[in-house]
Amino acid sequence: MFKIYEPSQKQIINSNIFSYKNFLNKKLKKKFKNYQSLWQWSVNNPASFWDSIASYFYIPLKKNKNFLYLKKNSSFIKNIFFNNSQTNYYQRISDNLSNDLALHFIGENKYEEKITYKELNYRVNALGNYFLSKGIKKGDVIVGVLPNCPDAIISFLASAKIGAVWSSCSPDFGVQAIVDRFSQLKPKILVIGNYYFYNGKKYAYSHQLKKILPKLNNPLILKAAYPSSKKNSVLDKVYKQKKYENVNKAVFVDFNHPLYVLYSSGTTGLPKCITHSHGGVILQHLKELSLHTDVRSNDKMFFLTTCGWMMWNWMVSNLLIGSSIVLYDGSPFYPNPNSILRKIIKSNATILGAGAKIYETIQNHYSYNNKKNILNKIRSFLSTGSPLSVSTFSFINKNLNTHAPIYSISGGTDIVSCFMLGVPILPVYAGEIQGPGLGMNIDVFSSQGKPTRQTGELVCKTPFPSKPIYFWNDRNNKKYKEAYFNKYKNIWSHGDYVKKTKNGGYVIYGRSDATLNPGGVRIGSGEIYGALQNFRWIEDCVAAGYNMDNDEKIILFLKLKPKASLPDQFENIIKKHLKSTLSPRHVPWKILIIKDIPRTKSGKNSEIVIKKILNKVKVDNLGALANPSSLEEYRNIKL
Repeated sequence: MFKIYEPSQKQIINSNIFSYKNFLNKKLKKKFKNYQSLWQWSVNNPASFWDSIASYFYIPLKKNKNFLYLKKNSSFIKNIFFNNSQTNYYQRISDNLSNDLALHFIGENKYEEKITYKELNYRVNALGNYFLSKGIKKGDVIVGVLPNCPDAIISFLASAKIGAVWSSCSPDFGVQAIVDRFSQLKPKILVIGNYYFYNGKKYAYSHQLKKILPKLNNPLILKAAYPSSKKNSVLDKVYKQKKYENVNKAVFVDFNHPLYVLYSSGTTGLPKCITHSHGGVILQHLKELSLHTDVRSNDKMFFLTTCGWMMWNWMVSNLLIGSSIVLYDGSPFYPNPNSILRKIIKSNATILGAGAKIYETIQNHYSYNNKKNILNKIRSFLSTGSPLSVSTFSFINKNLNTHAPIYSISGGTDIVSCFMLGVPILPVYAGEIQGPGLGMNIDVFSSQGKPTRQTGELVCKTPFPSKPIYFWNDRNNKKYKEAYFNKYKNIWSHGDYVKKTKNGGYVIYGRSDATLNPGGVRIGSGEIYGALQNFRWIEDCVAAGYNMDNDEKIILFLKLKPKASLPDQFENIIKKHLKSTLSPRHVPWKILIIKDIPRTKSGKNSEIVIKKILNKVKVDNLGALANPSSLEEYRNIKL
């Protein structure tokens, strides 16, 4: 890998992480020679390190009797950070009543809206009071099906303020996908919009309520509206009503009180409800945004995401710093592939974030070949979701901005943060993630559970604050343990195949489990199977990922019932059904008819074996299969 960027000495000295190192020098009388020594100290001394993060960022904290920075336990899961203390995610934001820009909404329909911190807090306060007036108590669940718009952020913050628990889906999720997630939480309130725009079309979705409500035990409905000059939705009226104007302070809750619920991919059964805490999120996001991304209060982050992806939660935490956020809702490439570049320029954003596939699409359709630094206001680029190729690193550096670092970052919904990400005081090498996150004791293990310099499993050897506090409705942490601790005893196994480079960085080679990952968005095959259960001519099905053009394509295999005949245009029928009931991301690239599906001796379909065969990876442990002869059919497939 070749060096593509190196910070100047001036940039290093002016970076947030350099300031943090000086803070540690004064507080602990320690000097760190380089980033490696700083990282090593952070993982060797977790209590001191996370204490320093809380102190450096002035995190609002009430310490109770018998307070401990880290209550240790022999179980990875049961280690408790900041035990016997209280905080609230929203508190830092509520203190900012300035007229500085907080949110800049840009819709595909060209409507724009800007909201200051003063106005943001006014709306959050009103909505929080509305929730309280409806009997919402600390620990109750509030959910939203909303576009990437201000109302989504305001609803989340109002929920956090009063100690309720938030969860959201983007409006392109179908009824079943929404029900599969929210029904597990038994929400008291559902905030829902009316429509959204994508690729030049307007999609109404509030009519889905009739199908959703009965399966969610009929929560109270709060209707929002797509942002426009007409402010007449029920939610808009809540913001304006005087009876909700009384200013109440954020309710301090236990440091590890649930803040929001995110969802696993649902590879087996229903999506798992991964629950994250107020304190863990505050510590991790401030650390990552400030120290690893170098965000300052005068920055403006434009991150292409929906509120159904964890990067939305991560992006929102810019508000903890006092910086501003661009919320774009719609297709980045409407009406043409270069539209997103014009939107970024017009927004005056200083930090750009997106999935790797979006950068690749920009690269493949770029039409400004005679111009350099077309995004000259961008201070740094963030890429996630899937590995960013060497050629795309080079494209960004050569065409979009020759002076800005490219921070490839990797973590996930599981930790609502990153294991590996940018390090502003280090060089950037094309194709590599710069280094491990401070406080994240990661390593690469072989299948035998030993550290290796070869490609292996990404692991984290010691606990960290943003580990899930639990999975919702998971008795004795059974699902939690199965998700991360089946491979290695009491060591977090993340499910990524990675390799550490000679530069101290990391290269990710893809998922080590059966989770599908088209366009960098993790999708559970179990959701696809569930959606196809009512097709009477399908006996069984299996989905696997096929690596192509630095992306993963979904291949869906169908086993037909005996004597069943295929309907005309069966591929279109299935694709249309999956798009409407789940989401566009669940639609397979190809659908193939097969005779049999490989399965284990315990009766489970073996997706991983199929994935290996499709991608020309050696298949081991055939003895675990009940029908190994079935693999020959897959070996003969040509894609």
